[in-house]
Amino acid sequence: MMRNQFLLAFIVIFNFLSCASKNPDTEAEKDDSNDIVVENGNSLLWKIEGNDCVPSYMYGTMHMINKEYYHFTDGMRDKIKSSKAILMEVGGMPNPFETLAMMTLDSGDVRDCFTPEQMATIVEFFDVQMGQSPEEFFNMYGSMKPFFLLQTITQNYFEEGSQSYDLDIMGIAAEENIPLIGFETIEEQLGFFDQVPKESMAQMVVESIENFDKEKKEINKMMKIYSEQKVKKLIPMIKKQSPELMEFDNLFLYDRNKAWIPTIKKEVKDKQCFIAVGAAHLFGEGGVIDLLEKEGYTLTAVSTD
Repeated sequence: MMRNQFLLAFIVIFNFLSCASKNPDTEAEKDDSNDIVVENGNSLLWKIEGNDCVPSYMYGTMHMINKEYYHFTDGMRDKIKSSKAILMEVGGMPNPFETLAMMTLDSGDVRDCFTPEQMATIVEFFDVQMGQSPEEFFNMYGSMKPFFLLQTITQNYFEEGSQSYDLDIMGIAAEENIPLIGFETIEEQLGFFDQVPKESMAQMVVESIENFDKEKKEINKMMKIYSEQKVKKLIPMIKKQSPELMEFDNLFLYDRNKAWIPTIKKEVKDKQCFIAVGAAHLFGEGGVIDLLEKEGYTLTAVSTD
């Protein structure tokens, strides 16, 4: 079960959570700013008000999503374009050389990170499932850290031609010359994985292979629920996959949420902002919505339309 929670956090960083689709179960009414308030809270878009801030918006993203579940509304684009700053987990594209260095082992090769039995399972999976022979596998991944293998495996949960809300939002920022502010650098994000014990990381990679078909189905189901913005079903589904208190919750979710709050407070104080982070960061106790409410802000679910 530990691997499931880690997978959620991993996809939050690399491959996971956001979309904007009309929810037929939504109850709504207009507020004074023409935003449509979602009374049942089932929305990925939230308005931030209070504490003398400039009203701003926060959106829970899915970093990768199959094309059939991808919906980017005109209302979303308008809110992004009218913002004076866009805040995201990472501000802009990373330096490819620095990123590669962070993904590469300092010494030895990938076989040093796994038992012979685990390595055999991994090589067989890449051969059968991904069409990479053992020779090709070691040429490609021999010097890479294990979490790079995990990234590669989880990317195969998604169909070819999958979409990215994050890249689209970055594209709008560039087109409209809107400042893009990152809460973290990609190097900081990759550094989180170095804090996971070697044995735990190895087990996560192996479990991702052993449960590949099951988890691919679960993620497809999660994408559908996400696209319908059924937050009240989405969050319990995530928790159901990981019922135990997971060892790495703080590292990948809660500590990061806390670290982002000062930047949000600073930026919304004098300008309208659009904040886009993985949806898993927004909801529940210790989520960004909860933390901002505890700071005295008013958070309201609004329609993406």
